[in-house]
Amino acid sequence: MAMRTILVFNDDSSEAINAADFASHIALKVKADILTLNLTKRKKPRASKALIGAGFNTVGAHMSLYEKPQMTSGDLNEDFKPVRWEVDASEYSEKDISELVIRKNIWLMIKGIETHITHELLCHVDIQSVINHVGCPLLLIPANYKKRNFENVAYAVDMRYCRRSVLKFLAEFAKDYGANLILEHLSAKGLPPLDDKYAMSLFGNEIANHTQYNKIYFNNIKERNVNVAIEVIINNLQADLLALVNHRFHFEEILGTSIKTCMPEHIPVPVLVFPL
Repeated sequence: MAMRTILVFNDDSSEAINAADFASHIALKVKADILTLNLTKRKKPRASKALIGAGFNTVGAHMSLYEKPQMTSGDLNEDFKPVRWEVDASEYSEKDISELVIRKNIWLMIKGIETHITHELLCHVDIQSVINHVGCPLLLIPANYKKRNFENVAYAVDMRYCRRSVLKFLAEFAKDYGANLILEHLSAKGLPPLDDKYAMSLFGNEIANHTQYNKIYFNNIKERNVNVAIEVIINNLQADLLALVNHRFHFEEILGTSIKTCMPEHIPVPVLVFPL
């Protein structure tokens, strides 16, 4: 397996610090390196509080991407020690960031997001523009979200249009955590709902049989109000990660026309957005 690299957006906000800590846990779990993009000017090189607390060595904030990175130490997982870079991206445009993501073959991007506005914008990077131009998913971590593992990964999708590339990523990710992977079928606007017999056949023959993971399930959700359905998926069915595809089907009903600075109030869990 090719080495994975996680890119973390850092603007020194509290939600960015929380996301950095989350990224550290994911890196240890899935065996990935970490590249931190510092989006604001920094007076002196320092590691984020979250990374210091996790035992990571400080790497210069203005370190060139091409300098030899330092190995982290004091990891929770002694069998794997992620390599960590920090890059001064304070003058990067969305195009610069997108090109870096593509050039470095980033596996996953992670960004903290507020649940309600508590401070002014610390940087002006349009994350929606980045996800529109790259090929890797974006994980949005709500501010103050403390859970650090996943048990139920929910992919909100019309199963008639389920993407195997998304399923492959989610199956590998869920396997690293030993989590359940659950397809939450929500019929797309204008399409009729699936009857249970056809839904079972579609899931078994076209999805489960082509997915290399045995903890994959589905729910045939009949609720037509998508926001009500999402609340059921999270609160009743206990999903702790919600996966969506950028600008497809239910994305705009759930997150709006673009990813904003705040997570919708009815979504208290991380959201994984896949590129179109």
